[in-house]
Amino acid sequence: MCATVKPYSAATGLPKKTKSICPECGKILEATIFEKDGKVFMEKECPEHGKFCDVYWSDAAKYLEAEKYAKDGTGLKNSMDENLKDGENVNVVIDGEKVEMLSPTALANIDLTNRCNMNCPICFANANDAGYVYEPDFDTVCKMLDALRGEQPIKCTAVQFSGGEPTVYPRLVDVIKAAKERKFAQVQIATNGIVFASHYDKLKECAQAGLNTVYLQFDGMDDDIYMRSRGRKMMDVKKGVIANLKKLKQETGHCPSVVLVVTTVRGLNDNQIGDILRFAIQNRDVVRGVNFQPVAFTGRVTHEEVSEGRITLTDVAKAVNEQTGWTGMQDWYPVPVVSGISNYASIILGTNKITFPTHPHCGLATYLFIDENENVFPMPEFIKVEQFVKGLDEIAMNAEHATFKKLTALKVRKLLMNCLIEEKMPGGMTKNDLIETLISIMSKKSKSTLAKFSWGMMYVGAMHFQDSFNYDIERVRRCSIHYVTPDCKIIPFCAYNSGIEMRVETEKKFSVPLAEWKEKHKEEAKQLEAALIVPKDADEENKE
Repeated sequence: MCATVKPYSAATGLPKKTKSICPECGKILEATIFEKDGKVFMEKECPEHGKFCDVYWSDAAKYLEAEKYAKDGTGLKNSMDENLKDGENVNVVIDGEKVEMLSPTALANIDLTNRCNMNCPICFANANDAGYVYEPDFDTVCKMLDALRGEQPIKCTAVQFSGGEPTVYPRLVDVIKAAKERKFAQVQIATNGIVFASHYDKLKECAQAGLNTVYLQFDGMDDDIYMRSRGRKMMDVKKGVIANLKKLKQETGHCPSVVLVVTTVRGLNDNQIGDILRFAIQNRDVVRGVNFQPVAFTGRVTHEEVSEGRITLTDVAKAVNEQTGWTGMQDWYPVPVVSGISNYASIILGTNKITFPTHPHCGLATYLFIDENENVFPMPEFIKVEQFVKGLDEIAMNAEHATFKKLTALKVRKLLMNCLIEEKMPGGMTKNDLIETLISIMSKKSKSTLAKFSWGMMYVGAMHFQDSFNYDIERVRRCSIHYVTPDCKIIPFCAYNSGIEMRVETEKKFSVPLAEWKEKHKEEAKQLEAALIVPKDADEENKE
């Protein structure tokens, strides 16, 4: 089995050139990324719309450090995309230029509907004003799942049903079952939580169908924030989802885990980052992670608005450090730091495992360990991460050409022994137990092992999706989070939602007018209209 990663091919260091797009017209522009006053900026100039300059990372040293872990994937093939020639890699066209994808689909998004029971001003998928209903039928969704499982050289193993609000999709339970029947290891739902908080039986039904993770929109700890960001009080809803999951766990012995998803906006909720983490840890029996997502500026905004509101990945990391005291900047690592583990597993097991050769500047993450006395420790405090990553890469490179590949497990064990700092390990964790767990994950990936690994652990990540002001085409090429469309195209997340915004193009192509949908679904429309689930068309707005 060949390696699933290869050397990084994009420019590194500062300053450097890349390609971006004009925020006004979407044309591809040459862009410069450079350091000034300890920060990283992107600058570009459109002949028609002038110069644009935006802060990219607030910490230049961390930006440069992240590049040390950069790797490329081996491409992505999709036999169900009829527009691709035989053997051609998945690509996306930006301003007439074909951009070839390098990374496999680590997580796929399937939008089940554009209907929603909320109308959030900061949502890029705000569909209440769309004027049409986008809602692929069950058979189409199954075809989309088949496309993901048919990807080469690495099959997609994780799918997230999103929207709109996916819990209003009429056959939600059936599509969860369909995903599990197709051997998706991870099935997630991205939800505002309204349905799962108020309908316990619905949550239970989804769990029994195979739902693994509730990706719960979670913007803060008080209703004032939700009134500003979502237009209604939501704190009781969030607590209701968690309470119902705990009830389900007590009743059945297991339940889907929760990841709190925080759209992070400067001046809105960036002062609550620490409190959100504390809440997650207090509820770690069901909450397994927190994912901060610095807001992306979509639609028409001014340079001043972008400058005032921009919050970067390193701003989030600094806020965690300042508001909790649990971490330092040295405890945060870019996504591709884990690609070496899956690359090694692919070589040893002879089966391609999903890898994360994501662009090094797409996200940062750490793991927090909570010991038996409720003390919090960042995992990098007791694991020499850089030494382990470099050592594992060397072992994998040699193993690829070795006759007896599985013998290299002894080398990995020795490497781990040298990389663990025993005197800094938290109470309740032994060196041997951790080594056995990590070795098992890299070789067997058993559910029991993963559960043991996650015990007392809290994943904390920050993922900064692009907008037209900070758009970097090198990041698009290395995106690992993809959308699949009803015609089975695979589209990178940032190309779908921002910048060139392929979402609108896709939804319009496979949608029906509101009037037509309402005529066909009279009873459903009547029942849901009061909750704003059915958007209003222009004629209805005018009548009001």
